[in-house]
Amino acid sequence: MKRHILIITDGAIYIVDLDTDKLKRRIALTAVEKICLSNLSDNFFSIIIPTEYDLLMASTRKTEIMTLLLQAFKSTSAHEPDLFSSTRFEYQAAADLAKEIQFEEVEGR
Repeated sequence: MKRHILIITDGAIYIVDLDTDKLKRRIALTAVEKICLSNLSDNFFSIIIPTEYDLLMASTRKTEIMTLLLQAFKSTSAHEPDLFSSTRFEYQAAADLAKEIQFEEVEGR
């Protein structure tokens, strides 16, 4: 996975390319339908945007990101996305490409 900067504001989520310092994507908070989290301690989450392709990310600060996202949703609108936690979820990697991701716990880690 490529490294990016994630910026959360009261109105949107911004993804900035770390190498070029250019804005790669802006996602309005009102466009977010659901947030999927791996229920393992593996740092993966996905932001589901039905009108666009979804966002799959991994961060060692997954808990802090989710806290800030939920605070942003609560402070700006009555819209709050569904939260889904599982060892498996589906996301839209592109307009015509759905992918399923499955997480497994590895012994000894």
